Amino acid sequence: MSKHNILFLVTGMTPQIITETLWALACDPAKQEKWVPNEIQVLSTTTGLKKIKDNLLGDNGIFKKMCEEYNLPEIKFDENSLHAIVDKEGNKLDDLKTPEENELAADMICQKVREFTQDDNVSLHVSIAGGRKTMGFYAGYALSLYGRIQDQLSHVLVSEKYETLQGFYYPALKKGQ
Repeated sequence: MSKHNILFLVTGMTPQIITETLWALACDPAKQEKWVPNEIQVLSTTTGLKKIKDNLLGDNGIFKKMCEEYNLPEIKFDENSLHAIVDKEGNKLDDLKTPEENELAADMICQKVREFTQDDNVSLHVSIAGGRKTMGFYAGYALSLYGRIQDQLSHVLVSEKYETLQGFYYPALKKGQ
């Protein structure tokens, strides 16, 4: 039985982290062995999730365009894949500015990683490239606690010229994109 691949990311204000990571894992021609997720799950603040919805999701979203361009198999990634960091009363957080808010993020990250690693048929890939530095640290730490032999961790770096390039989400195959 083949593994069910889940890509889990913590993100902040740059939804590009999702497409850049997907490209590095599943599309990079220099990579011998591709890793294609069956689904993508994201944990972020409400502000970060809004940016994902506005830029990546939907019929005209960049995510769909990328999947079509690279002929990727169907990957479950929709609004149900987006999880907001919440406080103890269930209020969604806009940002992580206080030690208490960061602790809430740590708890939720650990909860998600633990949840995904409960199923032996799941292969979890955790990206630590997005969000505040503490979020990436917590994601890596959570995987060190709950990860199994089939699970992986990565941090995608893009060339400096692309880091601040407005509208860059992944290396396009087609010219003019």
